Amino acid sequence: MKLGLGVYSAEWIPSEGITHHQAYANDLEQARLAERVGLDSIWYTEHHFLNWNPNVMGMCAAVAAVTSRITLGPSVVLGPLHNPIKLAEEAAMVDLLSNGRLVIGVGLGYRDVEYAGFNVRRAVRAPMTEELVQVMKLAWRDKPVTFHGKHWSFDAVDVHPKPQRAGGPPVWIAGYVDASLDRAARLGDGFIMDGGTDSKSFGASGYNRDIYWRVQDMVNRYRSALERHGRRYEDQEFAMTLGGFVSEHGADDAWDQVKGAYMLTRRTYGSWYGLPPADYADWYPERMTKDELDARRTEIMLGSAEEIAANLRRLRDIAGDRLHVMFRVKYPGIPHERVAKAITLLGHVRELLKQKAAV
Repeated sequence: MKLGLGVYSAEWIPSEGITHHQAYANDLEQARLAERVGLDSIWYTEHHFLNWNPNVMGMCAAVAAVTSRITLGPSVVLGPLHNPIKLAEEAAMVDLLSNGRLVIGVGLGYRDVEYAGFNVRRAVRAPMTEELVQVMKLAWRDKPVTFHGKHWSFDAVDVHPKPQRAGGPPVWIAGYVDASLDRAARLGDGFIMDGGTDSKSFGASGYNRDIYWRVQDMVNRYRSALERHGRRYEDQEFAMTLGGFVSEHGADDAWDQVKGAYMLTRRTYGSWYGLPPADYADWYPERMTKDELDARRTEIMLGSAEEIAANLRRLRDIAGDRLHVMFRVKYPGIPHERVAKAITLLGHVRELLKQKAAV
């Protein structure tokens, strides 16, 4: 299996006492550190009309310039918001800058304000994304693009530059409903599961279900989708985002360090998923009962490097060697130094996983 760092959003809160420039600078320093400590990858996400990073390919280009080994990419670009020829050009450029290290994750998105801001109808987000993937893969070949779909049409467009790798960077497709799994099985080179927010239940309850059950369910569904299209699970990547934190003092200390920032993310997603504001108004550690906090604590992976490694081995037993975990230790409000320490410890987790595999 592979262990990466993510997913980064360059989220900036002025109360942290740093400038927005420094937030980006910290992200780049953390990318350098992730490479130094031996992590396999680092990932960036796209959102708009917030104090978040709106230019995910630009961020990947910046990271490509300050690293030399680590795999990098968006997880995810929001497919309906992009012109496929323009995105194909940008991806090819980042692939060249990184010497062939780019993987591009693609998703539909779900925030109505983003569709409205880009003049895109939510109802057509899925077919637009499918056409985007098809056009990008055509653009990375050695001949001009001719494509006529319902949403995009091109005649003999000669797209440059061409990526470092023949055929272009791998495309992993994200989602959670059966249609997205089928899309990944038909068009993608891998699938990305959101292990951070359980979209199927979060919009109704505000809580996540058990991560191990969710991974087993998703693996089974992805396998079935691949079989329907004559493809093998063993030839694809099964990637997942996963929230957590690492502390040399164990799970209790990891939770103490991250709980305030984690609950801020839950309030943010509560608003995005359309929960009534009253439901998440008291999602602050100091306002929650012990039982409520204990329930929240189970939603993310916490512990020492040894404890995290044991939990990840359990996920590998479910998903197999094609598992690629995008482990989050960067949260809004957590100081750069504390995040850097967690990244260093995550590098130790990677070493422990390698040792186990060698045995």
